[in-house]
Amino acid sequence: MNNIGLKIMAFLFGIALWFFVMSTQDFQITMDVPVKLVRLPELLAVASKPPHTLPITVRGPAFDLIRMRWNYMNKDSNAVSIIIDLQGAELGATRKHLDAKNFSAPSFPNVKFVEPSNQLLFLDLELDTRIERNIPVKSNVTFDPAPGYIMTNVPKISPEQIRVSGARDALTRIFEIPTDSVQFDSLTANDNFKVKLNLEAFPAYVTPSDSSVIMSIDIQKLESKTFQKVPVQLIGQYNRDQARLSPDTVSVKITGGQNVLDSIAPENLQIFVEINRFAIEDVDSLAPTVKMDLPSSVNREMSIKGYELVPDKVKLIKTEVAPAPADSLGEEE
Repeated sequence: MNNIGLKIMAFLFGIALWFFVMSTQDFQITMDVPVKLVRLPELLAVASKPPHTLPITVRGPAFDLIRMRWNYMNKDSNAVSIIIDLQGAELGATRKHLDAKNFSAPSFPNVKFVEPSNQLLFLDLELDTRIERNIPVKSNVTFDPAPGYIMTNVPKISPEQIRVSGARDALTRIFEIPTDSVQFDSLTANDNFKVKLNLEAFPAYVTPSDSSVIMSIDIQKLESKTFQKVPVQLIGQYNRDQARLSPDTVSVKITGGQNVLDSIAPENLQIFVEINRFAIEDVDSLAPTVKMDLPSSVNREMSIKGYELVPDKVKLIKTEVAPAPADSLGEEE
């Protein structure tokens, strides 16, 4: 038993000694750290594509290096970085030498930057005039109504344009900002959806005012509504006593969004046939034209699925007027 106790004590002492040595001895590692550009003049913007990270060598106690790398891997943006001060920078190309002054690890004062002995570290940048532009948003979103429902208008995007700030040359090559490609199914009611913008193709250091937009949709129940005995007009130049339509009224069954159908009254329907069509098409019956007088806010192509006439055709009836008797004409003379 005494031997086992001694062995455990020796093991623990060895671990403690190892921790002591590790805590007092400096180690050197190479790691990729983020690059941060600070104090860029307000009228300038970065036009090149500087790297997001740079490989550097650092030296410090083992535990500090382990904790610093752990913090960085867990998205602590202040754990370690290379900071490039652009105050006083001018338009055009510029080269920045990187050394210990650019190294930042505020929570690890014992970790130091190690400058390479056989080379100098540089970062080349291209600076351009900063401008702002409003760039339209392009929707890549698909909305699918549930069976028995209909989308009655084009989805609205808010805002329709995004204010973007950045280098002049970069912004003049951006014509639209796409949304993420997403799909919403089985929709049964009006709703608003927050959709992210796809900024993957954006040039470096181009800043949009928003990273998402709101898309609004109008979903209505699909229904049918029938209007009885709607007059059919015969239009064009003709003798009203010698031509008429048979029948002169029809029933109109309209299928579309419920709210849109509720807003339609019989007086909003105009049904007519152009008399010249009978001669042009050489027929004695034709399907009338249906015109719906709807508010400008209604998207007819999307909100009206179709209509049906009963009967589906009307016939042109010509009536000959008998000439007046010859003797009666003489008497009048």
